[in-house]
Amino acid sequence: MSEGYLGAAFQSARTQLELTLDDQPATEQATHAIRAALTRLARDAETHPELGASERRQAAAAVELVRAAVVGTLAAVRAPALPQPRPSPPRRSPFHALLAGFGSEEEDRRRERDREEELLRVRRPVAHTASLLEQLHAALESADRLLAEAEPPPPEKVPIAWHEDGELVNLLRDLMAAHSENDGELALRRIARLRRELSLRHDIDVVDFDGTNEGLFTLDRQPGGGPATGDCRTVQPALVLKGGRTLCRGEATMSVAAPPAPSAQVGPDVPHTTGSGEPQPAPPPSAPHAEDTDEKAPAADHDSKDNGGKEHHNG
Repeated sequence: MSEGYLGAAFQSARTQLELTLDDQPATEQATHAIRAALTRLARDAETHPELGASERRQAAAAVELVRAAVVGTLAAVRAPALPQPRPSPPRRSPFHALLAGFGSEEEDRRRERDREEELLRVRRPVAHTASLLEQLHAALESADRLLAEAEPPPPEKVPIAWHEDGELVNLLRDLMAAHSENDGELALRRIARLRRELSLRHDIDVVDFDGTNEGLFTLDRQPGGGPATGDCRTVQPALVLKGGRTLCRGEATMSVAAPPAPSAQVGPDVPHTTGSGEPQPAPPPSAPHAEDTDEKAPAADHDSKDNGGKEHHNG
């Protein structure tokens, strides 16, 4: 809204009202003049070329509000009720008319009318033009301040069917043509052109993840190692309006250093681990010494030969 539009627009109407109205016009006359002036002001606001559609509606509504308040207040002013007329004097006899002179009764009626007109003139409510216009101007300036601080209404969103959106239909046709031809390069070229059109024609930036714009992405950190640590990859780009509002958050992955493997000691009571980190069973206990086995084996053979291959039990 142009700052001070209503107050400035009322200046010419105020000059015209000062020329039209007396210093103390009757309330009916002031009401009629104010109503006509503010009606013209509202009509001019509705067709002002330098105001947007929303601003024109707001300015016209503010003028109508001021007009209703001022004209309604003036219309509520009423003159005090006139006193009851005095009863007509009794009709005089012809003899009295001859004595008082011809025309005395008519003179009484004229004086009565003059008295009523004087009472009506004295009791008639009037408006002080200078004060009225000053208050009206102040009301319009207050409306200017109110409109300047008001937030603009959100734009109206009207859904459009896909088949009515020519750009969308052309995009779908090109992508389907690439699918029919099994031509991946054609599809990629069309997508690259769409990316440029989004920025130039629709004020939508396609943003890739670069490690500094994590606020626009849902980040998946995956363990890595070696020279690949810190590498990032955009899975889905973010869509951001020129004003900074995020339309769609993106998705990205980043490789991070793998945590160090815990150190382990292998002993008789501690299971050792392999490179995969899985525990392995402890080795079996060692076999008896070979010397003990060699000493006992011949004795068994000797007993078998003495008994003719039969088992011998002592006692």
